[in-house]
Amino acid sequence: MALRRVGEWVGFEGDELSEYLATVRPIHNQALEDRKAGQAERDLRDEYFEFLNENVLSAEPVITHLRRYQTDEEVVGLFETASVPIRDTFRSQSVIDYELDEIVDFVMLLKLLERYHKMADSGIEPLENLHSLVYLTNYQLSESDSYSVTEDHGFGMLEKTGYRYTFERRDDYVWSDSLQRDLDRLVAWQLFDRELIDEPKPEWDRTYSISLGQAATLFLTRFEKRLDSFDSLLLKEWEMRQNDVIDDFATSSKVGISSHLESLDRFSNSSDGQIVLNGRAKKFTSDQDQRGIKINV
Repeated sequence: MALRRVGEWVGFEGDELSEYLATVRPIHNQALEDRKAGQAERDLRDEYFEFLNENVLSAEPVITHLRRYQTDEEVVGLFETASVPIRDTFRSQSVIDYELDEIVDFVMLLKLLERYHKMADSGIEPLENLHSLVYLTNYQLSESDSYSVTEDHGFGMLEKTGYRYTFERRDDYVWSDSLQRDLDRLVAWQLFDRELIDEPKPEWDRTYSISLGQAATLFLTRFEKRLDSFDSLLLKEWEMRQNDVIDDFATSSKVGISSHLESLDRFSNSSDGQIVLNGRAKKFTSDQDQRGIKINV
C-alpha cells in the first residue's frame, strides 16, 4: 500500500501507475530477501518507511522511471536522497471520495468474507482463492437470464449488478488488479486482515490469508439488520449467487477450485494473461448528486 500511495503522490495514475508498480515491486521484494538474509531477527515494522526510502525508492531503476515520465526534479531529488515523505502520503488521503458503486463492492466483499468464515471457520487462503471466488460470483451472474440489452455481448446480469472487477487468467487461477487494489484499501482500513502463511503449500502462488478485521466486525454488527436483507432486487440476486459460490467452495482447496475453473469454457479456452470476464458495465446511481461519498479512514 505504501508503494502505491507514493506513486499516487508523485502523480501517476492508470497505466503510468501500473508501470511504476511493476518497476518498484521487484526491487522491494529483492530488498526484503536481502534483509532477511542479513538481519532475520530484527522487526521491520517500526522502520519500514525508512527501509523503503533507503533500499527501494532511491534505487536507480526507480529514478530512471521517474525521469522517463518527466517527474518534477524536486520530487526526483527526494527519491535520490532517500527522503520521500511516505507517512505524509497516507495522511493526505485520510479522507477519500468514493462513488456509490465502489461502496457497494466493499460491502459485498465484507459479506463474502463473513459468509466464508461462517462456513469454513477461517479466513481465505491462499490469496488467489479469494480472487477466484469473486470471479465465480460474477461468472454465475453472467450466466443468469437477465433480459439485458447487452446480453449478446457476454455481460448478462453483470449489466445489472455484480462486482466491477475484470479478471484475467493467471496459470491455474484468476486475478484482478482492480480487486487487489480494493483489498489493499480494506486492509489499510483494518476492515480486512492479511497474514503471511508460515507453511504454504507448494501449489500456492500468493502465500497470504485474508480474513475480517476488527473494524469489519464492528461494521457488520452495527448494520446487521440492514445488511441481512437488502431492499434492492439486484443486490439480493447478487448475494444469492455469491452465497451459492461460498457454500460450494468454502471447504475447497486451491486445487479443487482450480479444477472447477478448468471445467468452465471461458477459463479453459483462455491463455495465460487473457481476460476471462469483464466486470459490470454500468455503475450504480443514486438520486443525489454523484460527487462522491466521503469516508473518514
